[in-house]
Amino acid sequence: MPEHKIFVLDDESEIGEYICAVARMNDFDSRYFSDAEEFLAALVVSPATCVAIDLQMPGLDGIEVLRRLSALQFRSPILIMSGMDLKVLESARHFAKAHRLAVSDIIPKPVRVEELGRAFARLKSSDRLPPSKTDFVNAMAAGEFVLYLQPKARISLEPVGSGRYVPLGFEGLARWNSPSRGLTMPDAFIPQIHALGLSPQFCDHIFDLALATLKRWKESGVRANLAINMSASDVEDITLADRLWDQCARSGVNHQSMTIEITESAAMEHPERALDVLTRLRLRGFSLSLDDFGTGYSSLVQLQRLPFAELKIDRSLVSDCRSSEQSRIIVKAIIDLAHALGLAVVAEGVEDEETLDLLRGWSCDIVQGYLLARPLPPDLAEKWWREHGGAVS
Repeated sequence: MPEHKIFVLDDESEIGEYICAVARMNDFDSRYFSDAEEFLAALVVSPATCVAIDLQMPGLDGIEVLRRLSALQFRSPILIMSGMDLKVLESARHFAKAHRLAVSDIIPKPVRVEELGRAFARLKSSDRLPPSKTDFVNAMAAGEFVLYLQPKARISLEPVGSGRYVPLGFEGLARWNSPSRGLTMPDAFIPQIHALGLSPQFCDHIFDLALATLKRWKESGVRANLAINMSASDVEDITLADRLWDQCARSGVNHQSMTIEITESAAMEHPERALDVLTRLRLRGFSLSLDDFGTGYSSLVQLQRLPFAELKIDRSLVSDCRSSEQSRIIVKAIIDLAHALGLAVVAEGVEDEETLDLLRGWSCDIVQGYLLARPLPPDLAEKWWREHGGAVS
């Protein structure tokens, strides 16, 4: 069965079905759409699917579709087709590039089977083709996924202007060190992992990497907390607490050294299921952090009900504090609200001493960002910890 997919958008059904047939001849699973809205809705569910789109569409034309794909942060390859002249196709390619979209080919109409076949062959041989399920399974088995570690520090009570902080721990950020694709950021592979139904396996794999890191730190005397991220699909899995507890028990690592971070949108998407899963994680002794707060639409009632111990203010709000009075008001209000609910507060995206001083004045607890360090490979993270006075035994 083909492991790679392509969605075809064309208002002429004969042409659309023809392109799908050629795609199947080249080992692609294909699906035809004549309606742009249906096409875009399907991509929300399967974000790592390649697409072929016609520029001349009724309703939403191809340029508007490209704009919508950019808004969806679509990163898979795109084939652009049109009966217009090549100058229009090239303009569409430049438009797509300006919107951070990956155009693999531009194909004039009428589309010839030989040209389409070559386009599909180039797509399959390029590193822009979305990884398959087999690619991810093999990558996990080969140890290609790694954790980069970004420091978190508690703001000290030194006078404003001192810029001092106390190292507290790290956030583990997944990277794919692929031999063919290079070091790949999570935005480029996490959606595909979810779309392929590999979330439980990947969650367990990343958790094992985190436990191995904590075990190494324990042996070398580093006493640091490690936070890792869980997705919306992880939060919906009622086996999560038991699985993570069993992994800790097998590794001999104290689970109290772990913090589980869940984004605001993931926690609020299905609050009843989240209440079940997250409460069981707290009962097992894991600390929970609500990540990216301020970007979603949290109900304050749900925020009070869900068993978080920590709230992380999204970097987009924190980074604007120096220049935006509105951002300063919002960030201070979030800190006051969190403290009133008994939550510790982490500010992400802290890049300068001025922002640190503002957060200290508002009694923010913990900071994370480029002021401390960029995400570091494990050996450099341990070096940073020792150089900055992190706790050791």
